[in-house]
Amino acid sequence: MSGLEIKIKDFARAQGVELVGVAGPERLDGPPSLDPAYTLSGAQSIISLALPMKVSAIYDFLGKKSPAPHNMDQLLGNQKMHRICKSLEQYLQSLGPRAKAVPPNNTYRRSPDVFATHPSFSHRFGAIVAGIAAQGWSGNVMTREYGAAVYLGTVVTDAVLASDPLLPPRYFIDNYCYKCKLCDKVCPSGMFQAEGEEYVLLNGELHPRGKRGSIDLCNISCFGLHGLSRDRKWTSWGRHWISAWIEHEPDPANKRKIRQALLAKGSRTGDSTLRYDLIRRLGSMLWPEDWIKAMSGLENPPQDELERNKVLSEYAEKVGIKGLKDFNVITCGQCALVCGPNLKETGDRYHCLIESGLVVPGPEGRMVNAATFEQALEIRKQYPQKIGKAEMGRDARAGAKLWHKFYFGIEPKSILQNLLYRRKLKKAAAKAGKSLPT
Repeated sequence: MSGLEIKIKDFARAQGVELVGVAGPERLDGPPSLDPAYTLSGAQSIISLALPMKVSAIYDFLGKKSPAPHNMDQLLGNQKMHRICKSLEQYLQSLGPRAKAVPPNNTYRRSPDVFATHPSFSHRFGAIVAGIAAQGWSGNVMTREYGAAVYLGTVVTDAVLASDPLLPPRYFIDNYCYKCKLCDKVCPSGMFQAEGEEYVLLNGELHPRGKRGSIDLCNISCFGLHGLSRDRKWTSWGRHWISAWIEHEPDPANKRKIRQALLAKGSRTGDSTLRYDLIRRLGSMLWPEDWIKAMSGLENPPQDELERNKVLSEYAEKVGIKGLKDFNVITCGQCALVCGPNLKETGDRYHCLIESGLVVPGPEGRMVNAATFEQALEIRKQYPQKIGKAEMGRDARAGAKLWHKFYFGIEPKSILQNLLYRRKLKKAAAKAGKSLPT
């Protein structure tokens, strides 16, 4: 390792990041989202960083005490990581190499399918090839230090850096996940399958994860469009339920029907675009440090949900979001949150969730606790969410504009890269005697 790699790591640790790894040019052969040149022309190496999520906020979130601490931690954690990566970018440039920070989230490649969510650069794959993480059953990457509940960041550079040692591709799958698989049990939509593996090909090696259904199952849970568990004993913080899924789980192989459910439910909430746009702006853009410092003072926001929303609306307006009523925009993500650094911690988080019961919209739209499914159903009937057609229409028009502006399009290079990658993946899987999902 040369002096530059040491300087990079010393700088990152001085910023408060203990978990940092480096990957050079020989480590960046994989899916299109592992190509650093998409972010910076001529980039040859990456630096991957990870920060832990706030554990007490995770327990408040999973245990239905309050979603506010984790929502705040998401905002502050992603902004902190973005700021550190930007500082590292500037530090590298001061030493001579070109460099660019990849935003923490919500920067996707254009696609005819605007819900495809192919990242400009995959922080997860970057963490794997830089040696700080390996895939878990859910496809979230796991770190030895923090599990999967981490904020990831990446800086790409045209410097040729020496790579750090890797974790074996099956490090967590064999030693951890096959004893656990609680990520499957905490997904309301049933995104993951309990049996069977699929693979990502990185630098000629197959990296396993559990077989997954349509990505729209994840979008549905994360947008809060279906928050009821499959056994009807607990919920996420999502306000909505898909009626057809209450009695019968969706078929993960029927992608067309799942997409229809996503569009149908999302079009009737009246606030899908505002909620997503707030997440997009806070995840992809770096905001003034004094504004973030003011936000960090809200460690103990008002307990009353409506009073808390009034306070948070002031900050939302600063980033251009007006009219949003529900500021609990992070409603799920439980597959990562439940995954701790050891099996005991993961088990504790899982029991915290499944013993927490259900939350549903009640009087004045406040989320209220219900001990049973039957009680939750009664509350939902007593306090139905009334969304006007005009409100739905405004949301639909705003959504069409947003998705077309930022995500719709055709990128020939990405398409070609993906075709070549899929061919190599198929060949590697066949050589290893592994089957791939159709």
